[in-house]
Amino acid sequence: MGLFRRSAPPSPPDPHLPLTLAQAAKLRDLVRTTFAEAGLEVVVHADHMEDDGGRTLGLWNLAALCNDAPEREWPDLVRRHVTALVDPEDIESLTDDDLLGSVHLRLVERAGFPDPSWHPQAVAVGADLLAILSVDLPETVSTPREDYWDERGGLARWRLTGRANLVAVALSDELEHRRVGTDGGAGAFDVVTGDSFFTGSTALVADHLVRRFSPGTDFSLGLLVGVPFRHQVVWRVLDGTPDSALAMENLFRFTMVGFSDAPGPLSPNLFWVCGDEWRQVTRIADDKAHVEVDEELARALGISGP
Repeated sequence: MGLFRRSAPPSPPDPHLPLTLAQAAKLRDLVRTTFAEAGLEVVVHADHMEDDGGRTLGLWNLAALCNDAPEREWPDLVRRHVTALVDPEDIESLTDDDLLGSVHLRLVERAGFPDPSWHPQAVAVGADLLAILSVDLPETVSTPREDYWDERGGLARWRLTGRANLVAVALSDELEHRRVGTDGGAGAFDVVTGDSFFTGSTALVADHLVRRFSPGTDFSLGLLVGVPFRHQVVWRVLDGTPDSALAMENLFRFTMVGFSDAPGPLSPNLFWVCGDEWRQVTRIADDKAHVEVDEELARALGISGP
């Protein structure tokens, strides 16, 4: 055995920022995590980030600052940078009356909130999503930590308010509904899009969407729901016929495309929703799509077995 190990080859330069590829990846991760700590969900791209209000911020200057500093100092540099951009008084100055119309129950990517202590009572929705409370501000959407609600009368109280405001989004005139299917309507499903950042989250009150856009429909067997990105929710009411199985295939493909292509991605997966119970029935592993059908779901899909 040799006495000396070969050093790892240096990381090549990043094409978008004045850092190496490895350093740039570390910086982007720090930016996303630090904004999440401040209660703001952002999408970090190669050379800029975008918040829920559509505002963008270039990363070049921050990367240049980091390039001149030891990597151990990067977290503090990024934190100071983010603090200068985020006004904490936006949330703290709101009265209860302000919050009554602006707090919403919201679906977010679990990956955007890596520290479970921020939202210890968040409701898990499959492997990808969390249901938490967010506040709709004039120019952005803020997601305070749970102790913010504890100090204002308790989380349970505000969850009820947030759900009611989400129902209002589901019933608003701003939503656009269409029915998507092949020629003849085989394997069809429903799609709703809207400008609200809470449109995708209306999946949490999908029963109101079904009653609104398909009045009189029997959904006792549940429905398949997808939330590809924050401005869209898709579903198919299951009726125990083979057409439901075809719709599931179409719906899964549609959801994966929306998740991959649209800003504000949420999940590529489908969920079987029966009442308040959500069960994830698809997953992506090793770049392959998998569908998990047990006997109960098979009956709802009109097929003989899993």
